[in-house]
Amino acid sequence: MNSPVYDVIIIGAGASGLVCALECARAGKKTLLLEKDALPARKILASGNGRCNLTNARVSPAFYHANPELIARTLEKFSFEDCLAYFNRLGVLTTEEELGRVFPATGKSTAVAEPLKLAVREAGAELLTEREVIRVKRGKTFSVSVKQGDTYQSKRLVLACGSCAYPQIGGTQSGYELARSLGHTLIAPRPALSALCLKETAASRLTGIRAQVRLSAFQNNQLLDEAEGEALFTNYGLNGPAALNVSSAVSRALKDGNVTVKLNFFPQLKDPQAFLTSRLETYRARRPKDFFAGILHESVANLLIDFIGLRKNVPVGEQTPNTLSRLLQTPAAWPLTVTALRPWNEAMAATGGVNTREINYNTFESLKCPGLFITGELLDVDGKSGGFNLHFAWASGFTAARHMPEDK
Repeated sequence: MNSPVYDVIIIGAGASGLVCALECARAGKKTLLLEKDALPARKILASGNGRCNLTNARVSPAFYHANPELIARTLEKFSFEDCLAYFNRLGVLTTEEELGRVFPATGKSTAVAEPLKLAVREAGAELLTEREVIRVKRGKTFSVSVKQGDTYQSKRLVLACGSCAYPQIGGTQSGYELARSLGHTLIAPRPALSALCLKETAASRLTGIRAQVRLSAFQNNQLLDEAEGEALFTNYGLNGPAALNVSSAVSRALKDGNVTVKLNFFPQLKDPQAFLTSRLETYRARRPKDFFAGILHESVANLLIDFIGLRKNVPVGEQTPNTLSRLLQTPAAWPLTVTALRPWNEAMAATGGVNTREINYNTFESLKCPGLFITGELLDVDGKSGGFNLHFAWASGFTAARHMPEDK
């Protein structure tokens, strides 16, 4: 018995795959959604520490490492307001928190994943789990073979396989290989939204301490990226939102050598050096530890005192000129050396992936293989922390489905 020819097969039941399947089925297309794991939407369930930060009120091309034209066109078709309305129609009640982050009002990611899966079933899409795709071929139709032995046929194919980030919850290299087999080229995937490993072991003295900072990343004196927010010191380096939000640019640069990050412990001040100069004039008689009292965490102050080379029992006004120069500069630009990012199993996203020059920015259809669409994390697109990656996943799946031609 011949298997049916589907209008569209979507590989991957993550964020972009589920939205794409829903919209294809709603448009009357015979839709098959294949998921390699037993449970769909695993990354949705894990996102936002299990709360699912599904979008951000500030979403714009500025929050992505990607071709800005691609992001701009995508957001024109699926804006922040469109995203809120979309999930509201699915029955999801949302709430906006600080920095524009949007979560389900229940505080649980199941409030996003379950309504989405229910809508896919109700629209008539066929969802098959534990179907790991191992090969795709393009002939008169797409032939999709799974590890379990079955082969499926479709007129159109969507690769929504996700990236290799978080392999413990489904991240895989398989989507890259499928895209390559259909003629696409890859930008080497590297960890993103991942913590930074530092060369300076002395920084581990601050393990567990959190500080509000502005973190700037440089290579060869060229600014790569900067972010403001909380930094968490760890036994290996730096974590927290500020570190995560420069990690993509750092990750791309590390292939060319180490990266310097500079920490400004006074991000709220327009001119930290002027502030410290004034403070020095006021408190010249204080010892270094007392000079920093009230403006720096005690452990941070102690480490900077050692780094700067201040003599601990000598008033700051009596330190050497070179030491005073470092005192005025270092707390607002403490240089540390990044040697690597944490491994894939700690990376929330990937930078790199399918080269976006090879897709139509208006439709997400391949320019290499007609009838093939590529969405979500599989593409060389990654956003900052705060709901931007999920927004792109929803938006790309939605756009691909809405721009899939009707069969004649």
